[in-house]
Amino acid sequence: MLRVWQAAAMSSPSGPPPGAPGPAEERARTRRVALLVGSVIVVLTLLATIVPHLLRPPVPAGAGVPGGPSVEAVPLPEESFYPPEDYPELVLPPVPDGCPKPLVELGVHVQADWFPVVVANGQEYQMQETYRPLTPGPAVVTIRCDIIDISGGGQAVVPKPWPDGTSSGLPVDTVVTEVAGASPACFLMARQDITWLLRAVDERGRTPAACVGVPDP
Repeated sequence: MLRVWQAAAMSSPSGPPPGAPGPAEERARTRRVALLVGSVIVVLTLLATIVPHLLRPPVPAGAGVPGGPSVEAVPLPEESFYPPEDYPELVLPPVPDGCPKPLVELGVHVQADWFPVVVANGQEYQMQETYRPLTPGPAVVTIRCDIIDISGGGQAVVPKPWPDGTSSGLPVDTVVTEVAGASPACFLMARQDITWLLRAVDERGRTPAACVGVPDP
């Protein structure tokens, strides 16, 4: 009986049959299948993303940028652009002596909106309407260069710097004075039908360092 058991034991081994893959090979094969499936998914995802863009019509340059054309924008027909001879040279009033001259170019028209300022003491002052009972001090300058008039109502650019006595908000012959009790380096004033408080600003339109924190008169 012992011999029979030994023979049976020898003829029925517990391991895998010859040529069958082992556990390590099974794990490797499973990993390869998983990688293949993942690669296929990635390729399909890329195709789903790219193909719609390839089939979409071209977008005009600058689309989506503020000020740029929209997707539906189309070039204007050539006849929509008028030749320079259709725009005669601007006829502007004579420029007073010592005042800045406008830039005028044949065929080029602009529409300039001037912020109301006054140039005095070698710097700019921004105009602000006020209802405060300001008391005028000594005269500082009389307006002699009206930028609105010189530019033909904003039809031409008037380059800076502008000399003292220039304004884009006050007419010629308006007298600009100091404000009683206030530093003229920070505040001036002018009177028409209303009273204007003039605030000093630097070349960037900001309050000069010497005037920061100075209370309004």
